[in-house]
Amino acid sequence: MARRPRSQTRVKSGGQRPARLFVYGTLRDAERLAAVIGAASAWRQLGAATIRGRLYDLGPYPAARPGRNPSERVRGVVFEFADGAAALLPLDEYEETVATGLYARRRTRARLAAGRTLAAWFYVYRRPVRGLPRIASGDWSQRR
Repeated sequence: MARRPRSQTRVKSGGQRPARLFVYGTLRDAERLAAVIGAASAWRQLGAATIRGRLYDLGPYPAARPGRNPSERVRGVVFEFADGAAALLPLDEYEETVATGLYARRRTRARLAAGRTLAAWFYVYRRPVRGLPRIASGDWSQRR
């Protein structure tokens, strides 16, 4: 596979590399995502994707934990933000990623529906999952 020149991997907005985010719960809705990040950041949806892991039902929102078993997948969507990781700061606040918050932003490998695998951030649940209902399908939109 031919590698693109470095200049082609950059975006026009400030010359930064774009940041990718895999979302699996309430932020899968593009309107909600836009409301959280505001109009200042340019972004686009790359498409449906999965990551290795397990998904749990917390009631009004889900919790994902990374996994090693390739058959256990969390289903979601990957978005790309032209302003780099700085564009993710409002999302960090939304996901309560402060030191004692529910989630932490971590790196993962997301596999797009078309088969391409790429590096992306995702929000991992920090609290114990023992006793939480597991969403066996890995898809928050099909939890009930």
